[in-house]
Amino acid sequence: MRILTQMALAVSAGFLLPSPSAAESESVCASAQTTVEIGECVSKAYDEADAELNAVWKQVMATFETIDYMPAEDLKAWKDTLLASQRDWISFKEEDCAAVGYEWFGGTGRSNAEVFCLLDHTTARTKNLKARFLDR
Repeated sequence: MRILTQMALAVSAGFLLPSPSAAESESVCASAQTTVEIGECVSKAYDEADAELNAVWKQVMATFETIDYMPAEDLKAWKDTLLASQRDWISFKEEDCAAVGYEWFGGTGRSNAEVFCLLDHTTARTKNLKARFLDR
């Protein structure tokens, strides 16, 4: 029961970061009463956040097509570096969130805690990429 209460508190405290897709899920999560309901809710929110990140990533990559102020070899190096950092970020996200599961060892909220972590990292990365490449 303690884990369910902590999950419900995480939802009500705004653990789901604001985004157009998460706002809708947050209202659904607010009414979740069981670990299963919370899991379904946060999984849906994560799927939406992941889809948004993938769409933003495509937009970010498209910005390189319009850059005309730098030599082609430098532009390619920048793009390659960003791609490598995104791959490293994915590995970090997955490993960091797997580690969160140990904080809930033996509890029924373990898998939900991992998905909350994935959601948190994904929405933060999306926000970061938008600020750096799309919102300027």
